[in-house]
Amino acid sequence: MQLEDQAMSETEEGVTQDSAQSEQSIRSASEDFSTEQQRALVEALLFASGEPLSLEMLASITRLSEEQVGELLTSIKADCQDDNRGVELVEVAHKFQLRTKAVFSSYLRELKGGGPRRLSGQAMETLSIVAYRQPIVKSDIEKIRGVDATPTLKTLLERNLIKIVGHQASVGQPALYGTTDDFLNLFGLRSLEELPSLRDIQELESDPGESGEQDDAEIGEHSLTQEGEEIPEGLEASVS
Repeated sequence: MQLEDQAMSETEEGVTQDSAQSEQSIRSASEDFSTEQQRALVEALLFASGEPLSLEMLASITRLSEEQVGELLTSIKADCQDDNRGVELVEVAHKFQLRTKAVFSSYLRELKGGGPRRLSGQAMETLSIVAYRQPIVKSDIEKIRGVDATPTLKTLLERNLIKIVGHQASVGQPALYGTTDDFLNLFGLRSLEELPSLRDIQELESDPGESGEQDDAEIGEHSLTQEGEEIPEGLEASVS
């Protein structure tokens, strides 16, 4: 029994040593890469992931410092801005992602066999209200829209565009809704601070010669809409 325990202990130590040596080997390899190879490595990770990756994640995988990875990302972004590149590097929700350029969106839709999956006008209206009024309870959404918001809230929750962020300290403790990182990702926003202001949207929606400002509650009618509908500048959903 003692011999078996000793053999098992030696095996575990060997595995640990091999793992440590492998880790050191990978770290040494990435550090020995030229700047061009390191940039290619980061680009390969972004391409293979498909999903946005954080600076911390990229640094952890490449075994490079966050400062080094930041410089590499800046270089990749500048390179992708060339007209002969079909992709661009975008920052969404403080993460980085390679996306196809919008100018090629019609060809990509043909490749995928149809248009992007769309939200209904009602769902987009509810989403815009949540985006600008969050955290907000269902009853307040219904006061603005004038209809039952249950179906659209369910759709937005299923699409992971909104989430329950807490509960209101009132009778029944109703759920408070807010947007998710997927919402930021869909509209190419780094943070909610990049949302157009309500005043900007109202100016876009106002016809020439109209006077006065619209009620804030009317923002859901045209903001955050999909292709074929009016979209305020800065809220166009990118095709990826």
